[in-house]
Amino acid sequence: MGKFIFTVQGEGRGHLTQAISLSQIAQEAGHEIIAYAVGSTNMRTIPRFFTDFIGDKPLLQYESPSLCYGNGKAVQVGKTALQAFLKFRTYWKSASELAAFIEQYQPDGIVNFYESITGLYQWRNRSKNPCMSIGHQYLLLNRHFESIPEKKLDQFFLNLNTQITAIGSKKKLGLSFLPLENDPQRNIEVIPPLLRKEVKDLQAKQGGNWLAYLTHYRLAEDIMSWSIQNPAIRLDCFWDHPKHKEVYQFSENLTFHPINAEKYLEKMSECAGLISTAGFESIAEAMYLAKPTMMVPVPNHIEQMINAFDASNAGAGIATKTFDLNQFKNYQQKHQTDYTNYQNWIQESPRLMDFHLRELIQSRPVQKNDWKSIFSKRINWTLPKNNGGLSFPRA
Repeated sequence: MGKFIFTVQGEGRGHLTQAISLSQIAQEAGHEIIAYAVGSTNMRTIPRFFTDFIGDKPLLQYESPSLCYGNGKAVQVGKTALQAFLKFRTYWKSASELAAFIEQYQPDGIVNFYESITGLYQWRNRSKNPCMSIGHQYLLLNRHFESIPEKKLDQFFLNLNTQITAIGSKKKLGLSFLPLENDPQRNIEVIPPLLRKEVKDLQAKQGGNWLAYLTHYRLAEDIMSWSIQNPAIRLDCFWDHPKHKEVYQFSENLTFHPINAEKYLEKMSECAGLISTAGFESIAEAMYLAKPTMMVPVPNHIEQMINAFDASNAGAGIATKTFDLNQFKNYQQKHQTDYTNYQNWIQESPRLMDFHLRELIQSRPVQKNDWKSIFSKRINWTLPKNNGGLSFPRA
């Protein structure tokens, strides 16, 4: 059995929720999570559902890169990249803080939930602590993964960022809605979504309300407009609004809720369907509870565009470009997906994750290139043509 530190990207709820799920799986298998480290932008408050779960376990919070939305709804790719460049000294300091934290608690291994400071720490310190990186993003590096045919340049930079988060990782585990062949050449192994015990214990009911989860509060404007024109359909929407920290009753049929894990799951179990900005975790939970999903990726958010494409192919629901909920209303009338295979795939998580955690900390000779980053090698910035090196997922 091993002792682990989890490092987690704190933007949104997806990676935090995955860390909770793996904590539950690991502890049931006899492992111990001795500490947590969470990266966030501008030292944003860590959601209470996460801090309540970890209790009195040591927790480090530090500054890390995140997406920039500007004053509009779309992701601003250039501004995001510029921020990462301008704040590099801040992130270097974060890597130092993480190094001291890991040195203090001496884990057997590190599990990284797509936190880029972890990659910077590995490159900076050439750490001897074995590290494993987990996320749906690593699946996109798998040569067997089918991605969207457009936005190849955006996919290139997404995959480059994914490579950075996994610097020094002994293992890269790609979360997948359905089983997919591993890619040993690129060190990508496929595992099921990590769902919390609370999700698996739910008894799904067929309710009348629709449920929405938004990764950015500005995306709520379209839902507000639609709800006014369609008063017969009741909606519960979860968001992280800087001003509305309590329940906000926008109209008789539209209620906004601050992010709350227990309340969200309760609404999920009894809703008629989910409207999501295509975050991986929300879709995975809805599929497990057999809830049809409408996925509306945030504009210019390449990862969510790929999530929506992948999930729709797996039978989760429909992918759209706008919050025209009339499309969802029509889709629900013909949605007939059998989720049995997906639910069986989810049940493989405890066995597979126990195996990967044990294998991560097994003693073996240190390989020459274990710590080396892509920065220590020459990078060909010409876009690859034959899926070699830092390539795009196969379309």
